[in-house]
Amino acid sequence: MILNLGENLYFEGDNLTVLKNMLEKFTGKIRMIYIDPPYNTGNDFVYKDSFKNWADMIAPRLELGRKLLTDDGVIFISIGEEEVSTLKEVCNKVFGKENHITTFIYEKTQHFGRQKLNAYSNAEYILCYARELVKNGKIKELLAEKINTDLLDAPLYNASNRITEVKFPAKSVKFNLKDGVYPKTKSKKYELLNKVSVKNGFNSDEFVLRFRSRWSARTVMEEYKKGTTFLIKTESFAVRAVYHDGKSTVIAPKQIIFTNPKNPTISRFGERVTTSETATAHLDKLMGGKFFNYPKAVSLISYLISLIYDEKTKSFPNNFTVLDFFSGSGTTAHACMHLNSLDKGKRKFILVQKPETPFENSLAYKKGYKTICEIGKERIIKAGKEVKIFNPKVDTGFKVYNYK
Repeated sequence: MILNLGENLYFEGDNLTVLKNMLEKFTGKIRMIYIDPPYNTGNDFVYKDSFKNWADMIAPRLELGRKLLTDDGVIFISIGEEEVSTLKEVCNKVFGKENHITTFIYEKTQHFGRQKLNAYSNAEYILCYARELVKNGKIKELLAEKINTDLLDAPLYNASNRITEVKFPAKSVKFNLKDGVYPKTKSKKYELLNKVSVKNGFNSDEFVLRFRSRWSARTVMEEYKKGTTFLIKTESFAVRAVYHDGKSTVIAPKQIIFTNPKNPTISRFGERVTTSETATAHLDKLMGGKFFNYPKAVSLISYLISLIYDEKTKSFPNNFTVLDFFSGSGTTAHACMHLNSLDKGKRKFILVQKPETPFENSLAYKKGYKTICEIGKERIIKAGKEVKIFNPKVDTGFKVYNYK
């Protein structure tokens, strides 16, 4: 079957078969993959008693997914605590350990029922790997939460970082201190490794400061060459970076994705990442009933998609394709359409779902849905109508292909 590149697509069929068929037209074309594969819970999953069988199932699908990614492409994989170690082992083999960007921790719930013994599970993991993280010995900047252009200066100290020796070139640091020689600091956080001579408000010679820096010594030099200078206001030597005109700071996403209203993770669109309970309530309302037990939050997938960053243009692209080959309820499609409504983007989605039959005692079966695909497609249609209320120009259409 000939695939039409650049349009929203929905494939019904086994994802291994579909991914193989996608290779001809989509190799190196997918900027982002998000999947939420079935967990090894033992309840509704055929690989319930064998981690090896589960790994054997996921590995070839990941290998095909890797081939579909662009050189700057990334994959996000939601997974529970039971499989995270197994999945990471598989991903290290498929993508290479060196291409592991991070493992996000998503705070999935704020609702706690009866006390659990020893520990209460309120988080899940999202493994993130790059198709190619390092090029010519340099780590690519593939993800960013936002670009900050508001700060004039910012502290270099970061309590969570390791202690680093940072060399500051002559006349690189402005001192709000009297001219003179300073042999040591008045703060235990900063240690001077040589005396500093201040003349006309600047250090006359280079000096080395030992502290927990958010920048490496190499980064300090790189920033200095770009025009960034540094500021020390007091004898504590709490050094700050003073950005040159037009300087902007790329803010990286934090590893923990919080959903607590008092300290939530906020996207660059100002939207809060919400919990699984919120996702369930939203989907139940949209569909008019409970058709999926554990749908992913649109806000979570929107946040992940919004992290895609283009290092070359120093901007956030909004015209790329997102693939989800365990699409389930269709949250990834909803998230793409939602983001497009916010920034007039042209992100496209490709979803793959096996047409499994709903359980006979389920609401879906009672309502006449013959497959999970029918429910997923209906959700996308309803979500599209919801999105168009806010932005009628968003492309919410999709073509359906059936692989038997």
